[in-house]
Amino acid sequence: MYYICTMKTLYFLFFLIIFSSCSQYRTYQQILKSENIEFQIEKAYEYYNSSDYARAIELFEILLPLYKGSSQAEDIYYHYIYCNYYMNDYISTSYHAKNFISKFVLSTKKEELSFLSSYCYYLDSPRFTLDQDNTLQAISELEKFINNFPHSDSLNVVNNLIFELNEKLQKKNFKIVSSYYDRGEFKAAIFAIDNFLSEYPETNFIEESRYIQVKSYFELGKNSIPEKKEQRVKEAIFACNDYLISFPNSVFIEEVNSIYQKLKILENGL
Repeated sequence: MYYICTMKTLYFLFFLIIFSSCSQYRTYQQILKSENIEFQIEKAYEYYNSSDYARAIELFEILLPLYKGSSQAEDIYYHYIYCNYYMNDYISTSYHAKNFISKFVLSTKKEELSFLSSYCYYLDSPRFTLDQDNTLQAISELEKFINNFPHSDSLNVVNNLIFELNEKLQKKNFKIVSSYYDRGEFKAAIFAIDNFLSEYPETNFIEESRYIQVKSYFELGKNSIPEKKEQRVKEAIFACNDYLISFPNSVFIEEVNSIYQKLKILENGL
């Protein structure tokens, strides 16, 4: 008996939900088709305030051309932009935020939407393993915000976002340069790491980069032809000494010491 009652309750709730959804759909369609634009704008804000952005944005799209040039146009467009943002459409958000700034040049919301536009570029930046063109664009947009609003209260946030994006670029580039060693391209690894550290002198990957460079010098020297072996072994020993002086507390210190000892054996045998 309990099972039968439970099933009846579930069926009732199911049909109640279906009926409610159909009723809401019919109501929404009536709003869309209404010729009363004041009623439509009231409902658009109502949907927006209840976080129903999918319905709100459709109504705002209808209303935007109807209110063009009016005193309400700015606020309608403002809420339309945020509908895009809350629906995670960052490309559209950024586009319309920039368009808003060009249309409403005297708006008090210019700084807010300029930040939003830049922030959307940040949100659109992919993980470090993918192409980083969007990340570079995001940094550029955030720097433009700093230049345009040098006294903004958001500067600390923007600078932190730029720092985070730069960290991502560093991680991407570090993986690229370290991949030369993984592929056995030791000479290329040495030069790539020098370039990497020249571009990012304060990177968090400096210690690991230099460690990979030491290993590359070692492998290059160890496997060189006789005519080049002596010079390359000396270069590898120099790289080891430089590493041991620069990073005395490195987690790689034992490995570098081991490489150094092997190089001294090679040097003595030449």
